[in-house]
Amino acid sequence: MTLTTKTKMRAAVVLGVALAVGLPAAGQTVAPAIKVSAPKPKKEKFKGEVLFATRAAITVRSRDNLNLVRTFTYDTKLSRKINKQFDENKIYQHGDRVEVVYFAGGDLALKIKGKPKQNRN
Repeated sequence: MTLTTKTKMRAAVVLGVALAVGLPAAGQTVAPAIKVSAPKPKKEKFKGEVLFATRAAITVRSRDNLNLVRTFTYDTKLSRKINKQFDENKIYQHGDRVEVVYFAGGDLALKIKGKPKQNRN
């Protein structure tokens, strides 16, 4: 019994597919997957004075370093609170002292401590 070229080619293709699929050889075991959890981002605080506040962001200058100015956008939960304050005309104004809680390495304000002053208009 002789094998033709077509038969040899088919056998090679089948073998190639079997190897590509990665059938484990006898005696090999598959290790369980390793679960890796990302560390929780660290929250930091930035203490300063308000320079400018809008419904979208707040700009704060550091109390310690007057050259350090940061602009924070609001988290969705905080954004609802700020929009409510704007509607009630109780907004942060220039000179208000605040403490902004944010994730390290980001500019998303999670919480703002400090009361807005009376409207000065």
